[in-house]
Amino acid sequence: MRKSILLFVLFTLTSIPLLLFAQGGYQVTGHILSAEDNQPMIGVSVLEKGTTNGVITDMNGNYSITVTKSPAILQFSYIGMQSIEKQVSTSTRIDLTMESSAQQVDEVVVVAYGVRKKGTITGSVSTVKAEKMENVPTPSFDQALQGQAPGLTVLATSGEPSKPATFQIRGVNSINSGTEPLFILDGIAISSSDFNTLSPNDIESISVLKDASSTSIYGARAANGVVVITTKRGCISDAAKVTFRTQLGFSQLAQENWNLMNTEERIQYEKEVGLDDGKDYSKLSKTNINWLDKVYNNSAFLQNYELSVSGATDKVNYFVSGGFYDQDGIAVGSTFERFNFRANVEAKANNWLKIGTNSTLAYQEVEQSDDGEYALYAPISAAHFMLPYWDPYKEDGSLAIQDDNSWKGLGENPLAWMENNPLLNKKYKVLSTFYAEATPIKGLIIRSQLGADYSHNTSFYKSYPSYKPNNNYGGARRTSYDMLNLSISNTINYRFMLKGIHSFNLLLGQEGIDYHYEGFNVTTRGQINDYLTNITSGTSASSWGDTPASDYSYLSFFFRGEYNYDERYYVDFSLRTDGSSRFGDKNRWGLFGSLGLMWNLRKENFMKKYDWLTNAQVSFSTGTAGNSTINNYTHLALVSSGFNYDGSSGIAPGQVGNEDLGWEQTWTTNLGLHLGFIDRFNVDIELYNKKTTNMLMEVPTSYADKGFDSRWENIGAMVNRGIELAVNADVLRTKDFAWNVNANVSYNKNKITELYNGVSEYEDANTGLKMVVGHPIGEFYLNRYAGVNPVNGDALWYTKDGEITTEYRESDKVLMGKSHHAPWQGGFGTTLSWKGLSLSAQFSWVADRWIVNNDRYFEEGGGLFDAYNQSKRMLYDRWKEPGDMADIPRHGVSPQMDSHLLEDASFLRLKNLMLSYTFPQRWLRKTYFLNSARIYAQGQNLLTFTGFSGMDPETSSHLYKARYPMSRQFTFGLEVSF
Repeated sequence: MRKSILLFVLFTLTSIPLLLFAQGGYQVTGHILSAEDNQPMIGVSVLEKGTTNGVITDMNGNYSITVTKSPAILQFSYIGMQSIEKQVSTSTRIDLTMESSAQQVDEVVVVAYGVRKKGTITGSVSTVKAEKMENVPTPSFDQALQGQAPGLTVLATSGEPSKPATFQIRGVNSINSGTEPLFILDGIAISSSDFNTLSPNDIESISVLKDASSTSIYGARAANGVVVITTKRGCISDAAKVTFRTQLGFSQLAQENWNLMNTEERIQYEKEVGLDDGKDYSKLSKTNINWLDKVYNNSAFLQNYELSVSGATDKVNYFVSGGFYDQDGIAVGSTFERFNFRANVEAKANNWLKIGTNSTLAYQEVEQSDDGEYALYAPISAAHFMLPYWDPYKEDGSLAIQDDNSWKGLGENPLAWMENNPLLNKKYKVLSTFYAEATPIKGLIIRSQLGADYSHNTSFYKSYPSYKPNNNYGGARRTSYDMLNLSISNTINYRFMLKGIHSFNLLLGQEGIDYHYEGFNVTTRGQINDYLTNITSGTSASSWGDTPASDYSYLSFFFRGEYNYDERYYVDFSLRTDGSSRFGDKNRWGLFGSLGLMWNLRKENFMKKYDWLTNAQVSFSTGTAGNSTINNYTHLALVSSGFNYDGSSGIAPGQVGNEDLGWEQTWTTNLGLHLGFIDRFNVDIELYNKKTTNMLMEVPTSYADKGFDSRWENIGAMVNRGIELAVNADVLRTKDFAWNVNANVSYNKNKITELYNGVSEYEDANTGLKMVVGHPIGEFYLNRYAGVNPVNGDALWYTKDGEITTEYRESDKVLMGKSHHAPWQGGFGTTLSWKGLSLSAQFSWVADRWIVNNDRYFEEGGGLFDAYNQSKRMLYDRWKEPGDMADIPRHGVSPQMDSHLLEDASFLRLKNLMLSYTFPQRWLRKTYFLNSARIYAQGQNLLTFTGFSGMDPETSSHLYKARYPMSRQFTFGLEVSF
């Protein structure tokens, strides 16, 4: 009886699904929330897998679907969120919380000629996400990368808005050849000078490729690493996503290390040193000008507007954007204005063919303030020289000029000179790729890509004849330069698997590059009317120049093979051969290759019991890359024109050639350890060794040898060794609150191991630097300052043997053990999020970096430059009477370019601080058209901690002189999507 009852119950239970299907299926209901703000999600697709049966969630995030199969898989999907699958077999309720797909995007890493899933790469690659670059208050993305990636050093060359930063990956690899990495934008090489033509908001990600496994496939140009820039694409959706962004803000000096005398101090100084003859101090004391305030703007305006439209269907993927960016520089006379347009479109022509383009157009106008050189007419330089009782303005607010004797200073009023000698630069830029991608059989992709990089640069300089210093004699100069870089690449990529555990990926490719550059300039003088100050209104041509066509080309063939066994053991290798027109026939071709290995310990059976260890990988790579960054035609013996011989034009030898010139080569070995704990804490440690051989260097020669003082040769060797550490942790992660911290630190030790012709040392004349075997490049070679003799106020120095002397001798120079290349650098930051509110901060730093503060040579001139303003230290800290313990000699002792000007330029900078608020979906639903809305306020370069006495410690040069300092920006922004 019991057995019969049991059989009846089992029969009834198993028949329930059949009964349900007989009635048309069974119901599954539920409620879906967003993990980001815990708000109901409207329009989530709920689909019965393998069928067309589906529904979407309503205004409250609820859904109800009649399922037709048992068991069945329900797919939950929404744009920008991670898809979820759930198995059902009977009526039930499934409530879900959907996570953002940002983490999924991060799992894909862009590498050379393709993408890879994070965790499957044998090489050293650091990725910077889009959100790190979006909404930065700068024309280009380069400054946003500072401190973001271990091993990547980013330093500003100038605070002028249009100037790019300098990049170095894992130290300096060459003496005279290029040291910047190769920059690849959507498959074509670009120059860092073009960064400001790209909107940071158009960039999806940036990958920094650092070791041989990741860079050797680029061969000829990858010795200094590679930076791969990928722009945005559309996401599949029912309707286009329209996003509008705007920023308004202002800029000011990042820091004000201004130590020049005011009027009261200047008068006291002049009286003390005997410069007071014939001066009416009762009149002069009424004027007290701080030239810092006259040259630098404390509220330089910034505005930015951008509109983008993106989307995708099963046939077309598109991202189109346009923008206007306008920023005033903090120094007078500097502005940057840009109009830009981008179109990334990909169309599926049929089931096996895709065609597309990634294109950008940009136009910009730039006015620049002269910096980096000392001149009384250039405001940045002149600010250090002008006396505080020289007023650049009249009482009515107009500029003081020499015409009516309202300008009382020496030389010219720099503000008036700039206004009467304007210079405007214009740039037209086209960056475009066109590609076709065919998949004739499963796993096989054939891709052809054509790329064009075109620039047209012009400038127009005017000198008004009405300006008195021009003596009623105007001038005009025009320049025009054009650059066209064409590239073509063809690749065949085949992926396949054997027995489900052996995965292969083979790539065969060819690439060609053809570069052309030409231009001219002409200057005419004699214009007599301010309104007709152009080339044709001049009476004579005072100078002209024709830049002849400059061309070079590359031809390359490459192969890469990748294999992994059961996602545990990974191997990849690459070979590339490059031919360059910059070298002679004997050494035109170079061969480069790499080998990479990676062991994914986490996939091993013996590791499965350690649940707390979510990632464990060990990687090793070794291989070579090349460098050919020298001038075109360097290997050729050339003649030059422009010489005059007895009234007739002539030519003469202009360059000694070297047909044996060949590739500079860098061999890199990398060892990496990647660990993850409890799916929240990740640590990456990497060790590397890079050796550069056959370095391209302009070697000094005797004039007796063909009449030239140098020639290009392949000489010597250099080594860079270092360690990198990166940490990322989700300290807290709850329903409404998240706290993330990140930090990275890098150490690089550089050493020259060989120079030319058996020479063990070489002094770089007039730079204060010396190259010595066994020492790092960029090490200072100076006389050591020993202070001031307290008895008589004379300057003291150390001899080479360490004895004190009053005589400054070149023979007493020694290596200082200090380099202008920082061995230590890094960054750290944190992000706090609570519901829709987010606060983030990012710091960057460099340590043990030294530069010569050349400004102090003039500001502490010891009487040599008394006609101009001096540092307060000349008044308060100089030696005045016997017994004074001072570090500045008595008045009348001229300074020398010695170690007293050498300063530690290490710094810690709060690079970015942002507070943002994302409006909740329940508010936006009431508008019926807004999909997202976000407001934010941010500061850039808010705080700087440094011991450097100059205006700004951040510079890429070893010499600090009349530099345009960095600015601090405050911006407010709005971002909405429809």
